[in-house]
Amino acid sequence: MANSSASASATKTILVLVVVATLIFTLPTVMVLIVGMIPTFIAYATDRRKEKYKTVSVGSLNFVGVLPLLVTLWTKDHSFDMGFSVLSDPFNWLMVLGASSAGWTIFLVAPSLVSIFLQARIELSVDRLKKRQTKLVEEWGEGVSGDRRSNRQKDDNDAQETTSIDDANVAEEPR
Repeated sequence: MANSSASASATKTILVLVVVATLIFTLPTVMVLIVGMIPTFIAYATDRRKEKYKTVSVGSLNFVGVLPLLVTLWTKDHSFDMGFSVLSDPFNWLMVLGASSAGWTIFLVAPSLVSIFLQARIELSVDRLKKRQTKLVEEWGEGVSGDRRSNRQKDDNDAQETTSIDDANVAEEPR
């Protein structure tokens, strides 16, 4: 049992060392990524839902905006000077913040568009069902309409007719 936990802690230690070594060797990339992904961190901090829809929409498009900066860093010179140069360019910031604002726009507009689409779909379904109900009423009569008021009135009328017929039969019988 002790051997199992020792190997688990050794595995965790090795994993941490590999991650730290990777971060040290790719520090300019990590720097550009962390600074460029600030809108995603803000979206994560303000997202209260369990599903984190805001974080996903802002984060994915924010990463798309940061990716050209990373490609520039990787293809030209992977150094701190190039990283600072990439981060100091205002057009790069316009690209990064524009992409994250597109993510915010999608997060804010998508629910309204989906509700409009669903409402239209429901209305079409209701119209189709009303047409089908009309055909069924024509074929089978008012009893299949599902309208309680008209069915109740019809039942009351039938009850009155049977009562008046019964009263007429009782009046005709000799005593």
